Amino acid sequence: MKNNSYILDFFSEPLLEFAHSQKSDYCKDGLFLYGPLQSKPDVSYGIIGHEDGIKRFEKWLNSISTYIQSADIQKLHFSSFPGFQTIFNSKFRLVEKAKLFIAKEIILNTIKLDNKNKAIYDTVNLYKDKLIDYGNNEEEIPDVWFVIIPEEVYTFGRPQRSVPKDERIKSNLMYNKHMKAKDVPGQTKLFPEMTEQAKIFDYGTDFRRQLKARLLKEKISIQIIRETSIAPNDFLNSKNEPIRDVQDPATIAWNLTTTAMFKAGCKPWKLADIRKGVCYIGLVFKKLDKICSRGNACCGAQMFLDTGDGLVFKGAIGNWLDRESGEFHLSKDKAKELMRKILEEYNRGQGYYPKELFIHGRTYFNDNEWQGFTEAVQDTGTKIIGIRITRSTNELKLYRLDGKRPIIRGTAFKISDKKAYLWTSGYIERFNTYPGFNVPNPIAIEICQGDADLDTVIKDIFSLTKINFNSCAYGDSVPVTLKFADAVGDILTAAPYEEVPPLPFIYYI
Repeated sequence: MKNNSYILDFFSEPLLEFAHSQKSDYCKDGLFLYGPLQSKPDVSYGIIGHEDGIKRFEKWLNSISTYIQSADIQKLHFSSFPGFQTIFNSKFRLVEKAKLFIAKEIILNTIKLDNKNKAIYDTVNLYKDKLIDYGNNEEEIPDVWFVIIPEEVYTFGRPQRSVPKDERIKSNLMYNKHMKAKDVPGQTKLFPEMTEQAKIFDYGTDFRRQLKARLLKEKISIQIIRETSIAPNDFLNSKNEPIRDVQDPATIAWNLTTTAMFKAGCKPWKLADIRKGVCYIGLVFKKLDKICSRGNACCGAQMFLDTGDGLVFKGAIGNWLDRESGEFHLSKDKAKELMRKILEEYNRGQGYYPKELFIHGRTYFNDNEWQGFTEAVQDTGTKIIGIRITRSTNELKLYRLDGKRPIIRGTAFKISDKKAYLWTSGYIERFNTYPGFNVPNPIAIEICQGDADLDTVIKDIFSLTKINFNSCAYGDSVPVTLKFADAVGDILTAAPYEEVPPLPFIYYI
């Protein structure tokens, strides 16, 4: 294709594979008709929360054992929920002694402490300590833990939300937010309690992220659930309406059961027609401190296979900010080190090195960074290709001539041999509608390092929009390699840096 040649193309919806090698383009259809790719008859679980929260969860768990009608039977993008056992050919089983209670009064008194860092750190401890203690003292470990949190933990457990002054509880903390544990090394022996208090400022102030980060080394798989998600009618405002809008009960059932099964070690589906021996990497950069001007950031990488299996690699911390471009880039040595980890882990799991390795990023790769990646694959037979993927909001918009329907999902506008725009949102034939509100925007795909066929790259990226097991959706607007980049980065930086081995993706979502 010449640079001045533009081609409008269409890519068919990628297919997913389910039980008995059956295929479908929609995960809910495939699960209902054929069952999950890999399941187990008995999924063990544990639960932790306050008494009323646990009762609400148990009531919800009972409700998903039967049929739940869709929110609107006239709209095809809403699906009824046939029942958990009907879909997954499995049942949830509570592990004996794995029902852990925390008094709600204690939870609220902790999350409302007047010091944000201490409030989050201590609230995380309430859950974390019980989970770890259970693992250290009991024989059967649940496949997945359900962590039920009151709405106050969600509301005040985020950096941007503060407890009203009249509800704050005095924390009697000896340090303020500008202190760090490293600031008092000489006082460690004389005042150990002061040093311990100072440590809390090394942790992030988001409950969900910090809890996941502090459980990584323990390899505890958790699903955090807000009470208002599973029992919205129990929490009403002055108008006798639910205090928050939530998805309809059938959609919630689809989403929570799918992600719970994935976190329990099952595989709901995989890509049906993906090429074997291909590996996809999503690069993650997360700045450690927003007020830090040195550009220090943590680098990580997400590796995905055709099965949907994912691993997260925690890379090095360094001054990765390129001040000219305003982008983060690894040094040559660290890029090489990270890539070697990825290759060796792939080889360990598959028994061979990948034939092709696609690196997805939101920025271009600089020369030093790419040289490090290139040197790492020497003698492995692996071909590496760098792909830049960005959301395009104002660069380009396409409209259909009839003006009645938006552009079809899967439409691609190729402007060269290296770059194209792909509409991953738009009209979906399966639904006979566009399940959105605004004019669909494409993602921009550019082969910026290495050589690859553009059509192959587009097909792969399109396929990777369909393996998000955190929800049971038709497809995402971005591939899974970048879908969770920010979320993974937030967890990687929510606790002081520690060396952790590559861990399955289930511990980060």
